[in-house]
Amino acid sequence: MIPKIIHYVWLGGKELPPLETKCMLSWRKYNPEYEILCWDEQNLNINDPVYLKAYSKKQWAYCSDYARLKILKENGGIYLDTDIEVVRCFDDLLNQKCFLGKENSNDLNAAIIGSVKGHEFICDVFDEIKLSLKTDFVPIPRILNSVYDDLKYKDVTVYDEEYFYPYNPFCNEIKLLFYCDVTTNTYAIHHWNYSWKPSFASRIFRMTKRILKGSKYFNYKEKI
Repeated sequence: MIPKIIHYVWLGGKELPPLETKCMLSWRKYNPEYEILCWDEQNLNINDPVYLKAYSKKQWAYCSDYARLKILKENGGIYLDTDIEVVRCFDDLLNQKCFLGKENSNDLNAAIIGSVKGHEFICDVFDEIKLSLKTDFVPIPRILNSVYDDLKYKDVTVYDEEYFYPYNPFCNEIKLLFYCDVTTNTYAIHHWNYSWKPSFASRIFRMTKRILKGSKYFNYKEKI
């Protein structure tokens, strides 16, 4: 059984923004009996060589990817991104050995993952994340899909979008959440805040610099 522990990772030392603060209030509201653990520079081994490469470049997202899998592997529980709003108690999910959700009809997402301690799927994804941080940074959804596609995991429950990702601004024509998107199956809402990413303005600035420099490596398809 999955333990009643909610884990989250917050690196970089900045204060939690208002959206994240409000989301975290919802965790306690709907799951008052759960222990909520913050993982940061105080209780993560940032000097671990696997962390260090990403941490030294302030690649918080990749540090968080590694941390969430390591935490679940060693402790079990439910990992949440800080921009997850909870709308329902998680108790009905605890009988699973491992669960996560689809962000669209094809792709898995790691913003919410639950598992027992040492689950095989979590361990395998952790090994792949660890390898990618030693070589080249690979986004965690790509790793999740690749590992899960092995089809050897009989006790991993994958929930449809409505459970945790009732809207997706990167897939839907309408980029906002509507009341009708939330169903009786919805446990949480991912708000896609991308706290770890540089600001919109800084990305525009970097792109403009590359254009002005005439860089032949400028990628016109870069998402902003």
